[in-house]
Amino acid sequence: MIIEDERDVDASIEDHMEAPTPEVEMMLDENTRFQEFLARHREIRDKETHITLRNALIDHLWDEYTNSDN
Repeated sequence: MIIEDERDVDASIEDHMEAPTPEVEMMLDENTRFQEFLARHREIRDKETHITLRNALIDHLWDEYTNSDN
């Protein structure tokens, strides 16, 4: 397979657009930041939430593939 390079060989490489600098809200209180991290981590690792989401996915897949026309 042959792939052709369609860019202009004589074009300046320096021509580019810079992405705008994102505005980031910095927290000065590291303890608050760490507590929010721990809260998010607990939510991710919560066993009950995992089981609920797993069962919802299983139900969805059963509904999707057992009731299809295929």
